Amino acid sequence: MNMKTTKFYTLLVLLLMAGGVTMQAQTEDDFWMGIDPPTTGVFSLIEDAEGNIIVGATGVYSSPDGGATWSLIGLENSGILRLYEHTDGTLLAGTNYGGHPLQKREAGSTEWKALPVPTIANGVSIGVTPDNSLLLGTWEGIYKSTDWDSTWTNVYVDHSGVCEVTGLLKLNNGTMLATVLDHIGMGMGGVFKSTDNGETWSNIGLSDKFPFSLAKNSQDEIYVGCLVLYDPDNPQRGFYKSSDYGETWEELLPHQCVQSITVDNNDVIYVNLYCDAWGNPFGIYRWENGDEWLYGLAAGMPDRRIEKQFLSNDGYLYAFGQYDNQIYRSRKSVYEEFEIDVVACPENGGTVVGSGIYSFGEFAHLSASANANYQFVGWTNQDGDTISTEQDCVHMIARGGQLTANFVSIEAVDETEGKAFTLWPNPASQTVYIDGVEVDVVQVYNALGQVVKTMRGTNEITVAELPQGVYLVRIADAEGKVLTAKMAVSR
Repeated sequence: MNMKTTKFYTLLVLLLMAGGVTMQAQTEDDFWMGIDPPTTGVFSLIEDAEGNIIVGATGVYSSPDGGATWSLIGLENSGILRLYEHTDGTLLAGTNYGGHPLQKREAGSTEWKALPVPTIANGVSIGVTPDNSLLLGTWEGIYKSTDWDSTWTNVYVDHSGVCEVTGLLKLNNGTMLATVLDHIGMGMGGVFKSTDNGETWSNIGLSDKFPFSLAKNSQDEIYVGCLVLYDPDNPQRGFYKSSDYGETWEELLPHQCVQSITVDNNDVIYVNLYCDAWGNPFGIYRWENGDEWLYGLAAGMPDRRIEKQFLSNDGYLYAFGQYDNQIYRSRKSVYEEFEIDVVACPENGGTVVGSGIYSFGEFAHLSASANANYQFVGWTNQDGDTISTEQDCVHMIARGGQLTANFVSIEAVDETEGKAFTLWPNPASQTVYIDGVEVDVVQVYNALGQVVKTMRGTNEITVAELPQGVYLVRIADAEGKVLTAKMAVSR
């Protein structure tokens, strides 16, 4: 992880004051915060060179304050499918407005100009070649302009009319890539490349898939997500990687519906899954190269049909979709780092692993091992709230501080072979019953090792007043022997 200097605005306060943010029981451990969009149906979102957030919906909107306020900046009668800002400040909008698939607004101007691209197909993707030519991907192929204005050439023709050029990307070595989605599955799509500034194109693989999203990392490794909705077993889905410019492809996630991909400056990958094959809620997932898959960034975001993402220059991740009247933004920059100190309580209760420096949204691998005469009961966060009852777990880092592995002493326990008892129901919300032992004394410990309840001569434990969580029950029977078990309280 590289330490990065990032600008972090206190947007939470600003947005609350402005009334532009929808907060839903936000906590310090949430990844996302909600931002009200300027209108329904957000198709595209970018950040311009001045730090304004630009949204494409029905019209183009701009916000100078991270979504607290919005202003319409044009094209109110067009559906804006794709936004792109060139390094010279020119703003481009791919649209679904018949006969005008591409609109341009030059730097410093407030006027939009419809460029005369010779097609009525929607403007779906936008790219710029190494020689600064402009490319537009449509449902009819790829069009190229060397003057960004009146001169256009169809450099890749789709004669079928069923193939959509969903992505255009320039690699570090100057190669241009395009993902072409064949909507009827006849093998006419795939990943295409051009090594001559977009003049000619050749298929480099995945023609039997439905490629939809396209990204690269700093090493020019290529990532392609394939999209087939509502059919989790469809083999034309999946998430793929090529480390040799498309000569070979590695399947990273079979049968997954990947709608968008973002790669940050540290080569951490964020993928947007929809209708995933494992029954997980759809949403944004984080993957760090070499780590095991999938860590869901769901905290602070209800289950939503999120379709696209955007990462701002200073590391704020945005998520949005045309079917959801909400934009989500990470509460902090994904480049902001925190120090996590993992400790044992009591200190001699066991050994712990997981301390270190973590980026916002990164998942810490926590591990606890109890010493002799101690038993692990759970992990608690900086506020003392239980985050897991598993000895080995992962926890998303959203702030610095201590994470604690809690242990309780079981030095007096006599677990004589054959001596067994049952707690039921478990979990419980009102009363837990003890079967299989003649009870003398019952003590209940919380995750901090504190005694929260003591009872004598009863085989019933009333838990209605206890907070939700995991507890340790210690029972001394009529023979003076001590037994222990975990008990869960749910609400």
